Amino acid sequence: MKYRKLTEYLANTDRTDWTASFDQIEDILGFPLPESARQYQAWWSNQMRSQSLAWQSAGWKATALDLKGECVTFVYVAGGDGREEVPPPRTMTIQEAKDGLAATFGVDPAQVEITIRA
Repeated sequence: MKYRKLTEYLANTDRTDWTASFDQIEDILGFPLPESARQYQAWWSNQMRSQSLAWQSAGWKATALDLKGECVTFVYVAGGDGREEVPPPRTMTIQEAKDGLAATFGVDPAQVEITIRA
């Protein structure tokens, strides 16, 4: 996973909330965030995308974003009193992804193509 270092950081911290600058996140990751992270609020949404899986799989949720100030606030949502291991998110099949995208954009699933680059 591309954002695994962020997952590890959040999974191993004792904090229950964290306001992080984009620079801090880049330091943890070891590479720059994409331009879309600096331009679009949707990049930080909790919608099970590759980047959001980094915080969601550690039990966190992005709750506030300041694009101008380049910072985001995460809140730990998975445990009760102490840290609990969060099960990994359910994997999605290509067909499920196509069906979801088709429903979102109001098109037939046969019109959706998914390209995976590794």
